[in-house]
Amino acid sequence: MEEEAAATSQILEEKLYVAVGREVWKNISNLMWALQNSQGKKICILHIHQPSPTIPVLGTRFEASTVDEESVRAYRGKETAKTDKILQEYLSICLKKGVQAEKLCVEMDSIEKGIVEVIYQHRIRKFVMGAAADKHYSIKMEDLKSKKANFVCQQAPATCQIHFTCKGNLIHTREARVDEVRALSVLLSDFQRLVLPQIRSDEQNNTSSMDIISSEVLLSDIQEEPNDSSSLAFPCSGMGLNMMNFLINSTKLWQKLTIQNHEHCE
Repeated sequence: MEEEAAATSQILEEKLYVAVGREVWKNISNLMWALQNSQGKKICILHIHQPSPTIPVLGTRFEASTVDEESVRAYRGKETAKTDKILQEYLSICLKKGVQAEKLCVEMDSIEKGIVEVIYQHRIRKFVMGAAADKHYSIKMEDLKSKKANFVCQQAPATCQIHFTCKGNLIHTREARVDEVRALSVLLSDFQRLVLPQIRSDEQNNTSSMDIISSEVLLSDIQEEPNDSSSLAFPCSGMGLNMMNFLINSTKLWQKLTIQNHEHCE
């Protein structure tokens, strides 16, 4: 009973992250879908802030690198204040629906790369983002129309389940592939258990052989070692056929997972 209660508590404590943009009216339908399908999970509003590459000076915009630091700092401050205000609007929407939410704002030049990086850093397991702009929605819509959505679908870690929505409707779900990740973990564990000790053993044997040969050379310069090519071993010679098959199968599995990942997001 205690284990079941702990498992239930862990599920409830798991956060559902929702990606939002700067224009609230364009993102509110996706946020509402997340609120309705949160299943009691905490909500975290994620926004990737893209700093403007240009700074307005006397009515004209200039590249940020060409403007003095004080002007850039002042403009960045205005950007931050405006972003905070936008995120507060999202939090207010959540509060009106009786859901306590938090916000997370990350600054990055690329939105899609920023999302993937945040998923990795925060080990996100549940995520919601737009599949396309609402104007692209249709009843028959099944594919991801957004380049950002396609990038995240392909590049986000396999342990994260991602719901792609449009105009408040679920378009596609990229399920978390936990079993495949566990399979890779098992392969890695087997590699560490079977391969690494053999490599260390081979290295120790090679070192011992070199010490013996050096001692014999010092004792007698005129004694020559027999030229036996069979005694020359390459680094993986001690692994055997089973070990080589293990490495080959590991490579095939990686290829299979890569192919499945791309097919799933097409």
